[in-house]
Amino acid sequence: MLIALVMHPFLRSWLLAALLLPAACAPQQYAGRTLNAPALSAHRTVAVLPFEVSQDRVRLRDIRYGGADTTAATQRRIVGEWTDAQKREGKVVAYQLQQQLLTQLQARPPAAGYSVKFQPVAETNRRLQYAGISYEQLPGQSMSELQRILGVDALLSGQTDLYQPLPAGLGLAAKVLLNEPLVGPSVIPSSQSTTNLTLHDCRTGELVWRFDFAGTGQGALRPDRLAERLVKAAAPVFPYRNK
Repeated sequence: MLIALVMHPFLRSWLLAALLLPAACAPQQYAGRTLNAPALSAHRTVAVLPFEVSQDRVRLRDIRYGGADTTAATQRRIVGEWTDAQKREGKVVAYQLQQQLLTQLQARPPAAGYSVKFQPVAETNRRLQYAGISYEQLPGQSMSELQRILGVDALLSGQTDLYQPLPAGLGLAAKVLLNEPLVGPSVIPSSQSTTNLTLHDCRTGELVWRFDFAGTGQGALRPDRLAERLVKAAAPVFPYRNK
């Protein structure tokens, strides 16, 4: 969604335009599946990688008056600046989710514990940095190369899309503008996140486990809350549970 450049007199038009976006998904949806149980049983060490994060979020600081210059070049520059900021923030969130996922896995172990050891995030990132692999270069690395660098049997990674159609706090204003009840169901789209967790076997490069998760609300945009919900939902099917 392209960012709207507005000042107060145009706020109503901007809000109504934002509300034409598709409604969010159900409050919480998830599904997991194991693709290769024998490979999973052979794993002893697992590294958690920084997530791949994409953002389409509008915050109050994004709503600003673009000035008198309304030329196409100026509009492209402003939108480009917003897009670049989204990418920079997404990178920060990627490392936050990496740490929060491991933190939650360790905070919510199964009753009999895990059958693997998780490499500390600081160690994973130190090894990647020492090998000269940046965040941007990570998706292009082969499994065998990452195994050599990290010294683990499997890689746990995630892809997350964060979507925020309205700045926090403006939902109430939108309901007033649309003459909607302040409590109850609404046509106003909610913030949402979708996350795909994947486990790859380093030796073969094969995808051996996958978990798909979707949630709504402002909490779905916070790395700590998202990781907590993600691990809680995945716990019954997480593959490294000791019997």
